[in-house]
Amino acid sequence: MGIYTSRDRDFDDAPTEPGPELQPGVRMYVHEPGWRVTIKRGSDRVFCHTMTPGQDYYHRLLDGELYLHQDDERVCLACASRRGIISYEARRLPDEAPKFLVDAGTLPVFIVDDPKK
Repeated sequence: MGIYTSRDRDFDDAPTEPGPELQPGVRMYVHEPGWRVTIKRGSDRVFCHTMTPGQDYYHRLLDGELYLHQDDERVCLACASRRGIISYEARRLPDEAPKFLVDAGTLPVFIVDDPKK
């Protein structure tokens, strides 16, 4: 069991699950189009649109917290990670070489006669 700080608790004092242990310099990637990253600022009540497992309510986004949004939907990074919206690995190119429809060695070569002759 991890140690919870005041930052790890929602306003009703229910502990949230700790996120994955990230090493310094870990990069995050959003592979789904349409999502934007925003910083929550101010004291207005804004909620994540995904419930944390084991909870029956939508949790608040805290001042200074990074979150993703698309249209009217807002998702904290922990919930976005659980939903598969963000990942910690970049997309890789396929291992196979691209397949071309025409082999360049079989193209016909046409020689145009010189009009000056």
